[in-house]
Amino acid sequence: MRRSLTVQPRNPLMIIVSGAPGSGKTTLAKALADYLRVPHVPRDDVLRGLELTRGGEINRGAEGVQTYFNILTQLCTAGVSFVTDGTLYRGLSEKDVRTRFVPVATVVNVHARAKNEYERFVARERAREGWSSEWVNSHLIRLKEIYNDTVDPLDLGVPVVEVDTTDGYDPSLSDVARRIREFYVDTRPGIK
Repeated sequence: MRRSLTVQPRNPLMIIVSGAPGSGKTTLAKALADYLRVPHVPRDDVLRGLELTRGGEINRGAEGVQTYFNILTQLCTAGVSFVTDGTLYRGLSEKDVRTRFVPVATVVNVHARAKNEYERFVARERAREGWSSEWVNSHLIRLKEIYNDTVDPLDLGVPVVEVDTTDGYDPSLSDVARRIREFYVDTRPGIK
């Protein structure tokens, strides 16, 4: 008589790339997703997709973040590993990550920082087609308000890998991926 071993599915890997605006989060997240060959789900793209559908600006806080989190939850529930990026906010994001994602995924926070974050943000926003200088200036005010709460990694209760994106990646992309894989160890019973 042959017995079969029932093995629980492995939790997916959720890599959250965080950092202040202009730190290179999205560029790093895309490169990391390509390197690991997993989907990249940028928060800003989800929010812009909602705005296109609705025909104008949305409440990025309540409505936008809720939709974004629902998409990430669906990926976790489906067992899909992925990379996402977005600015995390002290006092809000810690609870969201711990209660929504840690129970259903192996979460690793890759935190991007650069010596020239503010200048990068200003240059990027001013170069966008169709954006008025008033819009850019209003976002610069908001950036100054949130900068101190976004420049350092939050205590999400998950492993953190910090990456300097000032000039390339330090540590290198391959080293970041190696460290992430060290955290993503399969500890299910019966798996060796």
